[in-house]
Amino acid sequence: MLDERRRAKLRSSKPWLFAKGLVQPHVVILSHYRSGFQWFRQICRANLERHAVMPPQSRFQHYSVERMPPGRPLRRNALLLVRDGRDVMVSLYLSSTRDGPDGTRRWEGSGLPVTFSEFLRQDFMRVRDWKGNVVEERNPADFWSRFNRDWLDHADVVATVRYEDLLEDQAREIERVRLALGYAPGSRPPAIVDLDFDKHSPVGSNILPGYRRRSVGNWRKSFTADDLAWFERHAGETMRRLGYGDTDRG
Repeated sequence: MLDERRRAKLRSSKPWLFAKGLVQPHVVILSHYRSGFQWFRQICRANLERHAVMPPQSRFQHYSVERMPPGRPLRRNALLLVRDGRDVMVSLYLSSTRDGPDGTRRWEGSGLPVTFSEFLRQDFMRVRDWKGNVVEERNPADFWSRFNRDWLDHADVVATVRYEDLLEDQAREIERVRLALGYAPGSRPPAIVDLDFDKHSPVGSNILPGYRRRSVGNWRKSFTADDLAWFERHAGETMRRLGYGDTDRG
């Protein structure tokens, strides 16, 4: 007989997930970049036994509303994973840049130097239609705000989960997701999933002062007062809708 480790590996393989997706409803996790998707996907796979989580050919996890194909591939089985937009901005900056000389950061592609404040204000994030054509470019705050606001209003999203709440009480959030997808209350104990956050965190020695993995509030070491005011103008309303409160104060 296969031991438990081999069975777990088999159950996460693409052929198994494809076969499972033929007979069970799909759950699609939607999340902006740098919001904890890899961790939450593993949590869902361990706890949503009646669903195929993120099956092959249905990888819509970072798609904005504009990017979704026609029809209804989500079928009222989508989960929206969100994270404090200020922390997302910091993590996105660090993952989009690499170490430069004298403690600087440089764009991964061009190698040009860029500060966090400059990064925050540049229109470089591409909005694509369902065919993959670029329809416009937005700065990261506008892109984050529109991504989450549009999905909050979408009929196929049955639950919104905050990254910070997963860190605080994973079991509670697992039960809430299960209830939203029609599982009986308390039908099984939650399977808690830990993740090697170092594997999915920004790399380099010139990361921002005070940056800590698997934590909240990294933005406090990165945003200036002007950055906070700018972010408030572009994303403050969405932040409050997600329950993150005022964004114009350090």
